[in-house]
Amino acid sequence: IGAGQLVSIRRTFREQGSPSNSWAPLAPSTVKKDPKRYGAGHKILIGKGRLLNSITYHQTRPGQVVVGTNLIYGPVHQFGSRDRSVAIGPQTKAQSEATVKVAGYSYFRLANELGTGKLRGQKRRMQGPLNARQVNVGAHGRHQNIPPRPYVVFRPEDPARIQRQVGRFVAEAKRKSGLEGA
Repeated sequence: IGAGQLVSIRRTFREQGSPSNSWAPLAPSTVKKDPKRYGAGHKILIGKGRLLNSITYHQTRPGQVVVGTNLIYGPVHQFGSRDRSVAIGPQTKAQSEATVKVAGYSYFRLANELGTGKLRGQKRRMQGPLNARQVNVGAHGRHQNIPPRPYVVFRPEDPARIQRQVGRFVAEAKRKSGLEGA
């Protein structure tokens, strides 16, 4: 049953929701930020596949299967997170104070102008890591407004599939125990 649900969840990702295409589209600001990455043909929530590939199942006790992910941001995509309203700012004190904590990090920003670097032993003017500068971003809080995109769901065909699987299991158990005609 757990393996069948993983197949069903993959179908939900592929079809962008259940029913098909029911997930909220990306915000125009997200698409504008990186049109090559988020433009036409982009599959929401897939990116590098970390969330999709983290979904597993396990049996907690006989007759029970738990399906889910251990990624901290999994519930945000499943249930959404609305710290602020869409366009007019915070509505309540709780919404105003609700933030996501972002740990400090650093990255290298390439300079817009050409710098000097070596390519195959020759000194050349180029844009690259030799003339990049490190940017340090301190820890901070930020507001988020992510719509729910439920991916761990029962699709319409799942109950019938599970019923067939259980029926096959019971029939096989009866056959092995010699109770086939009972």
